[in-house]
Amino acid sequence: MKTDFELKIIKDYPKPGVNFIDINPILHHPDQFSAVINDLCNKITGRLSAEDLKSVAVIAPEARGFIFAAPVAYKLGLPLLLIRKEGKIPNKPYPFHITNEYTSYNMEVDEELLEKHQEFIYIDDILATGQTLASVRKALAHKGKGIVLSLHVTSVADLQGMRDANADLKNLPIEVIL
Repeated sequence: MKTDFELKIIKDYPKPGVNFIDINPILHHPDQFSAVINDLCNKITGRLSAEDLKSVAVIAPEARGFIFAAPVAYKLGLPLLLIRKEGKIPNKPYPFHITNEYTSYNMEVDEELLEKHQEFIYIDDILATGQTLASVRKALAHKGKGIVLSLHVTSVADLQGMRDANADLKNLPIEVIL
């Protein structure tokens, strides 16, 4: 997808050594946001058959993953499960731990909803080291569930080597649209 703007990189945020990609320019331009959502939907329908789409759900981590996952799930008529920070799931939370490039924390997903699906499309805004994705994949695998496709709006190219070396990301279809 071509954009008329560049995503802003904020150096040393939220901590020294991390370069944060600001997605606000996408959200500020409705036509660009719509194009991103359409591109994400097209990646899904290009990879998964109509039959496959009947048995998958979308899963997304808080908070910026929600922004992109919700309209994709809506447009494709797919169930959506939210991965929230600890203490935010009121009904039967399934807890797991995430470590990413700048922090470590506990997350959870509604276990009752999780049990209704075997396979998931993971959607998030930025693919950096891939640690959040790897942690979610391991947590799902612990429950006998899998990720059939991982979609990201953009990625940090300089961290590709780290992602390639991460055994927890092997054989996982990962798509980045910007």
